[in-house]
Amino acid sequence: MTEQEMLYILAIAEERNITHAAERLHISQPSLTQSLRKIETELGTKLFMRRKYGLDPTDQGKLYIEMARDVTARISTFREDLRKMNDPMKGHLSLGASWYNTLLYFSDFVPLFSRAYPDAQIRLIEKNTAGLLEMLKGHEIDVIIAHEYPKEYPGQQPVLAKDICRELLETESFLLLGHHQLFLENGIPENKTADLQKLKDLPFIFFNDDQRIRRITDLAFRNAGIAPKSALYTQSFPGALDFASMGLGFVILPEHYIAKNICHYPSLVSVPLDHSLHAYWSNCIYYRKKEYSDPLREEAIRILKDSVHQ
Repeated sequence: MTEQEMLYILAIAEERNITHAAERLHISQPSLTQSLRKIETELGTKLFMRRKYGLDPTDQGKLYIEMARDVTARISTFREDLRKMNDPMKGHLSLGASWYNTLLYFSDFVPLFSRAYPDAQIRLIEKNTAGLLEMLKGHEIDVIIAHEYPKEYPGQQPVLAKDICRELLETESFLLLGHHQLFLENGIPENKTADLQKLKDLPFIFFNDDQRIRRITDLAFRNAGIAPKSALYTQSFPGALDFASMGLGFVILPEHYIAKNICHYPSLVSVPLDHSLHAYWSNCIYYRKKEYSDPLREEAIRILKDSVHQ
């Protein structure tokens, strides 16, 4: 069972057609067919069944495909790690984050890192936390930055594999944001910590149920003992800012996002929330333990940390 044979099977599985797979692999269709028969003979089982719409993997084929994907990914990681060891500062570096953390951290990090190590190649990947942790688990990415729930949030702390390291990058508080007129009309001080009890009957702009920020703001509301009414729901941070600037309701957003964008909305006012509400998230760096040093990755983590604390 060779790496080339595994690549053959993976191409057939993805294309579901021998001819298309052969074209992709730059070999002839008869050669690929012969290779498939040879592999199936050696394994003593059929890997694919022919259907009207193309080739479908058998259960045995699905098992082979799962193994082949894992093995070829590990081989690719091994080759890249070996290249890094031979010439550590000229390797590839894969970094992952949500769109928000990409904007927050990598926009400053990339120029700093590229100036320091111009021969290194950076690949940025945007996914949610669950997807990034799966990539880290599968050796597909070097470093990720991900949000964590407040430590006080029940049952939501990450359970990590033993070889995954976690380092706190920073804790980011959430702030209450609203139109100046809303503060004025409802007698809410613009220079003090917000008292959510006084806002219990006022409209709020909510994020969708599947978003981490929504669950954390719901926690803050529970801790404040209120269940405010919703003006509307949105998935978008920029959308939330736009709607808040129209006076449609208050919204709770991360402090760094507000700091970067509030200058475009002169009508908006932001005030802190009481610490007892636990309205924050932790931004953490994750990476895998290695039995050998990885100077490029170590430098990336150092520069990330330095850029945050400058």
